[in-house]
Amino acid sequence: MGNYLNNSGLRPSLLDIALSYNNGKQGEVKQKTRVVVNTNRIWYGVNSTASAFLATAYDEQGKEVDSMRGYFLEPQTKYEKAKTAGGKMAIMSGEYNIIPNAEMLKKINEQRKKNNKIPEDGLQFQWYIDTPPGRSCIAIHGGKTWKNTKGCFIPGDTIELSADGKDYEIYDRGKKKELFDFFEKYGEGGIKINVGPHFEELYK
Repeated sequence: MGNYLNNSGLRPSLLDIALSYNNGKQGEVKQKTRVVVNTNRIWYGVNSTASAFLATAYDEQGKEVDSMRGYFLEPQTKYEKAKTAGGKMAIMSGEYNIIPNAEMLKKINEQRKKNNKIPEDGLQFQWYIDTPPGRSCIAIHGGKTWKNTKGCFIPGDTIELSADGKDYEIYDRGKKKELFDFFEKYGEGGIKINVGPHFEELYK
């Protein structure tokens, strides 16, 4: 898709820098880390952000053993509001761990105990990003439009412009299952996500 929206007026540098992430080498591969997901925020709509991702699996010696590609849909990118809980914006760029439901719930319950609050009974989704600045319970889950996410990542096979031409929609023809299967197969030693490119400085 050659046409994309950009509210910042920085089209050339956004595209050039974003495409540089496609080689999958920006995520640092640490010992025992089995999966690194590099995301490339390339298309910016009025209420939505669309990115391409490359997930790469490594053995303990850092040798690549498998990879897969797809797309993510997030809500609008506004870095000045990205750290606001309940702000419904895309999270800050950066490197985070991806953890399963049970591990995320354990972290939430430990925090709630410190605050003398009742522990949670459960979480809705299977995989979570731990923990972007100012945000919590950012999940990877299904959906189609920016209305389906309050900061979470919606995976899919294709990205298309909405009918009004102002935003992006994502279509999942099995990509979410493929990604989750990839995590299950290779992620025992840890899963990292490198959310990029890192454009915060351009918005200050």
